[in-house]
Parts: sequence; C-alpha cells; structure tokens
Amino acid sequence: MFEPENELEESLIKASTDPAHRPQFYKDLAESDIFIIQHGEVPEQAGKKTLAPGMQLKIQNIEIDGKLYIPVFSSISRIQAVIDTEVGYLAFNALEFFEIVNGSELILNPGSEYGKEFTRNEVASIVNGTIWEPEHTYEVENETTVLIGQPKNYPHELAEALTAYFKTQQEVLSAYLAHFYNPATGDPPHTLVGILATENWNEIIASAGIIAKEVEIADPPVDFVRVDTEGGNLDYFHEIEPFYQKKNSGLFQ
Repeated sequence: MFEPENELEESLIKASTDPAHRPQFYKDLAESDIFIIQHGEVPEQAGKKTLAPGMQLKIQNIEIDGKLYIPVFSSISRIQAVIDTEVGYLAFNALEFFEIVNGSELILNPGSEYGKEFTRNEVASIVNGTIWEPEHTYEVENETTVLIGQPKNYPHELAEALTAYFKTQQEVLSAYLAHFYNPATGDPPHTLVGILATENWNEIIASAGIIAKEVEIADPPVDFVRVDTEGGNLDYFHEIEPFYQKKNSGLFQ
C-alpha cells in the first residue's frame, strides 16, 4: 500500500484522480524535496553536503520500454520499495534538480502505485516557468466573422474539472463554454472556454490548459478567451449562462 509520507505524496495521490488538482501538484513539486539514487559506493554516513560547482553527479538511470529515464523518488521509502540492496541517495529541491538535468526524461516513483513521467519539454517548462504561461496565443488583428454556439456533445467532465479549479481561484468570477469555429486560423471547429477574471490571467489560463489536457472531450482542442464585463470581444458569452459563477459576484444580473 502507498501511504503518503509527506505533502508531495499527498498532492501526487490527489492529482492522480483529480485533474483540477494537477496545476497545484506542479507547484507542490517545485517546493518539495525529491530523492535520487547515487551511482557508485554507498556513503559511509548520512548527512548534508554542499555540491561544489563543476562536481559530477553519478545518477543511476533506468530503461523502460527502450527509453532511458532518470528515476526520482518522493521519499526514501519509495526507493526502499523497489531496491533490495543498500544504495546511496541524494536529496534535492525538485526545481533545483530539474535545472541540473534539464533536457532529460524523468520518472517519479518507478515501480510504485503513484508516480509520473516528465518529458524533456515538461521539465524545461517547469524550469523556465513557461508551464504557467499559455502555450500559444492568437490575437485578432482584423474584424473576423466566426461561428459560435453550444456544443452538440457537451463536455460535462471538462466543465466539472474546470469548475473545481475555478473554485480555488479568487480571481475567476465566471466561465462559459461554447463550440467555436474561426475560419481565419484554419483550425477545425472545437471547444472554446471564456473566462472572466480580475487578474493573473496567464497563470489561470495555463492551469486551465493543464487540466483540459487531462480530460477527454468530443471536440478538441480547448482554447480559452478572456471575457470582460463590457462586451466587445465575444458578446455571445454575455447571452448564455455560465457553467461556473462565483457566488455573490453579481455578474450580468
């Protein structure tokens, strides 16, 4: 049984079943310590040490389905659960370690009930902070005619996951969902989420994008657009009921 031993493991377990928690998991990870297996002789005694610039780390890699990963662990117990011999290990702040091995593939808690793979791009986005920025932006330069309406196959799971996340964000006042087609982009008709937020737009959209990737919907991808109280961008969102609205917000009443 996987009994959580720290806040990171509690966050990992929650993120495994709750897409709305996954943005918070990345934040918890960046602030937590992780453990790596040190290749070579086992140190004679445990304790803290300072790594000098230029020092080489001998990190034990593993191969899974023909692909090399650096294994990292959320606690010493996760190492002991999969290694039956005495090994040396090092503890690092996760963000600092990701900076050291930027460009590598990582796997958290291999062999355990709860874990996660990190691609090179994912590691890089955590290191440089772009995980908290929208992946792509599109700015309308000229007046454009678009087609917009309610989806035939309403993505209830997506709406529920985003609602759970928005409830944790004081800045989000309301959110709307539509089926959208913009001929100018060349993208097929897909899901569009309009969000009315007071601040922290980029982080909110980036987090919502992380959640959307984890939820299967009938009309991907999912795009996001800023909604304002004055209209002017997509008045359609002022004409429909939001799938999420903060209590006592007094919007569009």
